[in-house]
Amino acid sequence: MMSNTQEAYIQTLRQIKDAEDNAQKEIEARKREVEEEIRNMQLQVERIIDASKAEGETLVIKSIEESRKKALAEADSIVKEAQIKSKNISAQVNNQTIRKIIDILLKGVE
Repeated sequence: MMSNTQEAYIQTLRQIKDAEDNAQKEIEARKREVEEEIRNMQLQVERIIDASKAEGETLVIKSIEESRKKALAEADSIVKEAQIKSKNISAQVNNQTIRKIIDILLKGVE
């Protein structure tokens, strides 16, 4: 038969072992929670990156579209300005030509 001291010692060892087992279970449970949190954060970061990429692409497309519209508007303005100048030039040339013809005709009349 074991003495009370031995039984108390064995009981103490059992309690220590139980405490260690419980602590190990808590550590493993917490580790799983942290791993799950990390996975969720990684997914969240990936979603944010994807959203940022999409937003960036949209901004680039908008910027290209705005630049294209601006370039078209500028080209249109240049063409209109050139048309007005060419009309003015042709009018001046016509006026000069008419003057020369009148001068020639008048010289012929003199």
